[in-house]
Amino acid sequence: VAYQPIVNLATGRIHHFEALVRFNRSKLDVAPYEFITFAEDIGLIHEFDLAMCRKVLDVLASEHAPQCGVAVNLSAGSLETPSFASALEVLLEHYAEVRGRLAFEVTETAKINDLTSVNQFIQGLRFAGHTVCLDDFGAGSAAFQYLRALQVDAVKIDGGYVKNAGATSEGARFLKAMAGLLHELDIDTIAEMVEERVHLDVIRECHITYGQGYLFGKPSTDFDHFQSEWI
Repeated sequence: VAYQPIVNLATGRIHHFEALVRFNRSKLDVAPYEFITFAEDIGLIHEFDLAMCRKVLDVLASEHAPQCGVAVNLSAGSLETPSFASALEVLLEHYAEVRGRLAFEVTETAKINDLTSVNQFIQGLRFAGHTVCLDDFGAGSAAFQYLRALQVDAVKIDGGYVKNAGATSEGARFLKAMAGLLHELDIDTIAEMVEERVHLDVIRECHITYGQGYLFGKPSTDFDHFQSEWI
């Protein structure tokens, strides 16, 4: 598992990390995205997501744990699998002392079919003290449908909008309007793929809450790799 910082743009400090899977290419020569979509296609993504949660919770419970929280991605395939919900609940109870520092990102790699039951699952996580974020907002055609149906704490805006906002004035206005809508809904915003200073300037102008990208740090397995503050 590698970790990438997500920075609070108001304070310049790391707010939390996102946990990202990385493979030893000598043992499994496949990109993480390809592996995850394959796991979704064959119905095993819930086991993968549970394994990621377990690995991150082990880190949070260790002496090498970061001071802040860590977000783990959950696929729609997992959220719609009843056995995953019960297994995750048992796992979280086993890590009762650190579970509050585990957050979740709902990914759009697979379509969510039963939005009502998935929202119930999400509200259970939020009631238990976990922050839930809707990932890759705007990347798929169902983004606003998900926003209406799923009550979440934060939304991660797809990096394509960030890059476009840094390149054109129209893109900047579109991003600002999107961020304004989410602010009106009392939802925190995360801008991903912040790779250049111009991206940072434009997301600050759009009053986005958090930033993530190579400008703040590339994914690393070592938390000491990151400075605690970024201006």
